[in-house]
Amino acid sequence: MFLALREIKRNKKHFGLITAVITLVGILVFFLTGLAVGLMTIMSQGISAWDADHIALAENSNDSVQASIIPITDARKVTADKVSLIGLSPLTLEKSSDEQVTTFAFGMAPDAFTAPKVTEGRMYADPHEVVANDSLKNDGYELGSTIKTTQSDEDLKIVGFTHNMTYSSYPIVYMDIPDWQTTGIQYKNAVSAIATKGTPDQNGLDGAKVKAETSKEFIDNIPGVKAQNLTFALMVGALIVVSAVILGVFVYVLTLQKRRLFGVMKAQGIGNGTIGMSVMWQTAILSIFGSVLAVAITLGTAAAMPEGVPFSVPWMLFGIIGAVMVVFSLIGAAFSVISATRIDPLIALK
Repeated sequence: MFLALREIKRNKKHFGLITAVITLVGILVFFLTGLAVGLMTIMSQGISAWDADHIALAENSNDSVQASIIPITDARKVTADKVSLIGLSPLTLEKSSDEQVTTFAFGMAPDAFTAPKVTEGRMYADPHEVVANDSLKNDGYELGSTIKTTQSDEDLKIVGFTHNMTYSSYPIVYMDIPDWQTTGIQYKNAVSAIATKGTPDQNGLDGAKVKAETSKEFIDNIPGVKAQNLTFALMVGALIVVSAVILGVFVYVLTLQKRRLFGVMKAQGIGNGTIGMSVMWQTAILSIFGSVLAVAITLGTAAAMPEGVPFSVPWMLFGIIGAVMVVFSLIGAAFSVISATRIDPLIALK
């Protein structure tokens, strides 16, 4: 390792180039990954935040929550460790006579385990009070604002805000079940879904004529989510593989350019093992530093982006990507080491 560090200090330009390439490739991969995960997150963040084990829909809904209508008397037959009755439907806000804002209405009891975490203001407690996603501030709404909707003649009042709660990429407006039921005549004395903690009792499900599925299955059935997630997963996966291979080849080629240096070292009696370890240590140090620098620049860029840009930081995935970049760089270095051990000092010095 001492030999590796010494050479890095003496050839800063050469090793700086390697670090720069690793960093640039890393920025590309980390940034696009963050955008992809961010886009996937805004499609279902409001559902993931429920932290429910199972979600039950009407048997005749074809796994579509917007087609699911469960009489509230039947819904109350479902039992589990915790149960939350849910109303879910599109909600169009009338911002002005010629301007509207698309949102989703989530109806639930204010003390339900699925209730949102209020980041500003308070939870709704009285009729016609709501908690809205704070992205609606960009549309001019604030605490105390009155909401007019196209689905109901009742005005709603914002008493609290929550953060990053979206469904199908649209902001969510939370309200109590009775207020949600006024958003459509078909929802009178009904709910859309039943979220549970723990496994719901099958007799209760049969009695309510509903079918339970896991939260993941529910999210996958949101229109467009499964196809989008698969597309992004393949895109990011291909990007990681191609970038890692490019790094490996780049390190291999640059290391082979030091054939003459390897020949001098072997002529001085330095063994293949020492040369090999020096190359591997150099590659490990540079690739780790470049990956960490790429993450730091990516985070800085994300912080400077407009608030509406869907960007998420999946630390575990970033860690895996960084590890893959380091491993492929080391593989490229390992192949160059194999070539270095076969160098004849006399030929290399000619």
